[in-house]
Amino acid sequence: MPRGKTSALTGLMSLLPSLLEDWGYYKIEDIEDCEAAGVTPYVPKPLRGSAVKNGFFIKEQFHHDADANVLICPGGQKLEPKYKSKIRDNDAIGFVNTKACKACDLRARCTNAAFRKVTRRYAKEAIVDRMAERLAANPEVMDQRRESVEHPFGSIKQWMGPRNFLTRRIENVRGEFSLTALAYNIRRALTLVGVTGLMQALHA
Repeated sequence: MPRGKTSALTGLMSLLPSLLEDWGYYKIEDIEDCEAAGVTPYVPKPLRGSAVKNGFFIKEQFHHDADANVLICPGGQKLEPKYKSKIRDNDAIGFVNTKACKACDLRARCTNAAFRKVTRRYAKEAIVDRMAERLAANPEVMDQRRESVEHPFGSIKQWMGPRNFLTRRIENVRGEFSLTALAYNIRRALTLVGVTGLMQALHA
């Protein structure tokens, strides 16, 4: 699947009960489509933005109390919804507590402004929270993905050389990749069981 395409996550939704991807495929709209289709997505959120760049507390360290609709900051203070805005046509709101920020001992680790504002997209943020909880409860799923997916990708691209398809049209590309996959599987089998083991399996 090409990285950066809107369909990066949704293309496999009809085939899988759950979907594991790395952070390069993270897009809230695609994750939302997965849940709507009954697919459980596991996609870690990339850590980026000014807070990460400056070494401040990241957004994920601010706990959202859904019942009270406030954010609990790392210092234990409550940030309340104040500022409305739009992010990619989605309603968003900024949570702040200017009074608490002025007297906070952790302010130097949180912001270099007069106060810290944390923005949440109301319609989408609960989706992100649910997925973060799933990943925290099942951290081993990403290790399983790396072990089962990254090895063939890395082997085919780096060891075997093919980084671009040489043919055109989907039928030809499918045939070309099938030969590549066959070569990888044979090579992998030889590594795991050796020539003797592979020949015994073929004759069985």
